[in-house]
Amino acid sequence: MHDDASDALSQHMIDLRTWISDWYDHAFKAGLVRPPFTVDDAIVERLEGYFKAGLTPAEGAIAFFGFVH
Repeated sequence: MHDDASDALSQHMIDLRTWISDWYDHAFKAGLVRPPFTVDDAIVERLEGYFKAGLTPAEGAIAFFGFVH
């Protein structure tokens, strides 16, 4: 028997996916990315670090795409 509850995402994953979607929207609007932009596992891991650190999606986009001095 298949249990739909076992397929449910954790609240953390739901929040992370929402944050990444908002991050992408900001990055696109700011001209930092253009479709198609592929988010791989390494990018997700990096973005999750920004998310866990409490950065906003806009701050995460700046951190991700920002220039190193």
